[in-house]
This record gives sequence, C-alpha cells and structure tokens, in this order.
Amino acid sequence: MVVMTTKSYTVSYAEFVGTLIALAAASVSPLAFTVAATGYMSMHTLGLVAIAPAVFIWLAIAVISRLSGWRNLASATRLSIFAGVASVVAMEVVRMFGFRVFHGMPGSLPMLLGVLLTNHFMEGPNWWTDLVGWADHFWNGIGFVFIYFIVFGRQRWWVAILYVLGIATIFMLSPVMNILGAGIFGQDFAPVKFPLTVYAAHLVYGIVFGYIGQRSASTPVNIFHHIAVLIRRFNGIAKVSS
Repeated sequence: MVVMTTKSYTVSYAEFVGTLIALAAASVSPLAFTVAATGYMSMHTLGLVAIAPAVFIWLAIAVISRLSGWRNLASATRLSIFAGVASVVAMEVVRMFGFRVFHGMPGSLPMLLGVLLTNHFMEGPNWWTDLVGWADHFWNGIGFVFIYFIVFGRQRWWVAILYVLGIATIFMLSPVMNILGAGIFGQDFAPVKFPLTVYAAHLVYGIVFGYIGQRSASTPVNIFHHIAVLIRRFNGIAKVSS
C-alpha cells in the first residue's frame, strides 16, 4: 500500500481522502441553517437531501476508519464525539441560563431547528421536533469539534477559544439572525444580553473541547502534516522521474 509518513506514524492515501470527505460531511449541517436563512431552500429540504446523507457518510467513514486501521481519522471521529457532546452540554448550561434567567435570547435554538427540520413550524414544537432539533444541535457541536481537530490537531486550549469566538461572530452576522428575529448581533432583541449570552456559551464550549484536545493522548495530527508529506512525496517522485 502506498502511504504517507508523518513524524509518529504512517497514514495511507485512502485515509487522507477519507479525512477530506469526512471534513466536508461535517461542514454540511452548520452551513445548512445559513443557506435556509437566505431563502434558497427550506431547512426541511436541506435536512433530507443534505444533512441526513452527510451524517450517514460521516458515521460510515468513522466505522471504516476503525475497521481499516486508519488511526488518525479513527481518533479524530471518536474524540470528536466525546468532546463534542461534553462541550455542547456545557454550552447549553450557559445558554439555558442566558435564555431563561438572563433573557438574552429570543427562544430555544434546538427547538427552532426541530420545527424547521420537520416542517412543523406552523404547528409548533412537540416531542418529535424537539428530539430532531436537539439531535441536530449536538451533531453541529460534534461537527465543529471534528473540523477543529482535523484542521488544528493538538493545540493549547486557548486556540479553541479563538476558533469558537470566530464561529459565534459569524453566527451573529449571518442571515440566521433574521429567522431568530434578533437582528445583527441581536440588536433588535437585546443589544447587550444577546451577544453576551452567545459569546459566553461559545466560550465555555471552546474551553471544554480545547482542554480535552490538549490533554488527550489520542488527539489527531492535523491535516496539514499529511498535505506536507504528500507534497514532499510528489516532489520526490518528480525528481526521480527527471
């Protein structure tokens, strides 16, 4: 088998391609809400034709990576699930406090996702829409963590804070704010409480998975190591051919 070698282990070209596919799949759901907010396609349709297939592909690659011995990718998927769930739980503690006590948000984002994904916006939430909404919310949390581990690998925990603060800022500048009825940075709802709630929740989210990534022995090597090795290999082949 043709392989690429990093400082500590060897990774196959198949694993590299699988990593790229998994990276793309993890990016679908976070982008879907923004696409739906532009009005080009409903969240319900995106859930059927984009989000659900992307989740299936990501989970399939996670299983394949485990069975094929793709150590780096298997570690990334496994650690992303653990760190993603833990981080979302921590984030929700802050967000729920901001929503119910601080009144810093206009509503529950997972509940909104649920009624949009199931096309029950007019009927309102029920147990099924809430289940779908929370599942998508946790999946987004796992996806963002997976993207972080693949792109950055092992870093100091504060790098994750910069990453999530960027996500929070993009969120508050996105068309999603129109669906929430909050306006850019929540200026139409709670000019101070809204951004404080969003940034505080994302801050806790980043601290948790950033610390887990820094401390875990299974944190994957970032994808740029693979790309660098791949370039060196092609350069070596080119020199031999000439």
